[in-house]
Amino acid sequence: MTANCPMVTLPEGRFLMGSNEHYPEEAPARMVAVEAFKIDAYAVTNDDFAAFVADSGYVTTSEIELFREETSSMPDAYYQAGSLVFRMTDRPVSLTNPNQWWHFVPGANWRHPEGPESNIASRGDHPVVHVSQIDALAYAAWAGKALPSEAQWEYAANCGDAGDNGLGPNIWRGTFPHQNSRTSQPPFTIASAAGKATAEGLFNMLGNVWEWTCDPFEKATASCCSAKFAPLVQMTLKGGSYLCAESYCRRYRSAARIGYDPRAATGHIGFRCVVSW
Repeated sequence: MTANCPMVTLPEGRFLMGSNEHYPEEAPARMVAVEAFKIDAYAVTNDDFAAFVADSGYVTTSEIELFREETSSMPDAYYQAGSLVFRMTDRPVSLTNPNQWWHFVPGANWRHPEGPESNIASRGDHPVVHVSQIDALAYAAWAGKALPSEAQWEYAANCGDAGDNGLGPNIWRGTFPHQNSRTSQPPFTIASAAGKATAEGLFNMLGNVWEWTCDPFEKATASCCSAKFAPLVQMTLKGGSYLCAESYCRRYRSAARIGYDPRAATGHIGFRCVVSW
């Protein structure tokens, strides 16, 4: 089965991966060689994912209860069918505790991004969210593709102005997490192919949603972009999201990276696929 998202072919090359100037997990900066590959022009959309589910009958990890013996240690509530939903605070808060704006919502999933009463009726072209790495891998296999390696993803982002969508990347504009000059209510995502593409034809590599890769994150840590617990096994996410801000989590850069539990999902994580040869 193939998906509808157009793909961009990138030639083999070498690039400076990582950074010595920002967050410590990005170091060391080093030269990396990448073989030629194709990458989705934009993040997989709700419409794309709906086609996959309709064809395969797939059920995402957010739609089923988790078994404790199959997962890392998490708060009790997180084992229900549901997912983490971002909610703006009503006032300035300390930025040291993400649990003030992340809330586990039973019934939240890719079909219901803010909870059971929400839907994606007007978001078919937005990136699918509330998908775990397990879900992303299942979609990629169905589509005859794969998840990018971290090097492939960063190489693609470095090939052009990955954040240029005409207005800059879809990040938090205002005082996080209580005032956003772009929107005061969901959806916080924008269409996957919104704005201006890079010279290579890629959309919204930076901001909008974090994107899964196939590579493990070397050291499990709690992140500014998730609730305050660190699972034993984490996989690498790239690109930043609509929650990145000048004043908080400045990870809307190609070298930026965080780790996350491969079974977990949130309202600001999506993915795009690659084909290698």
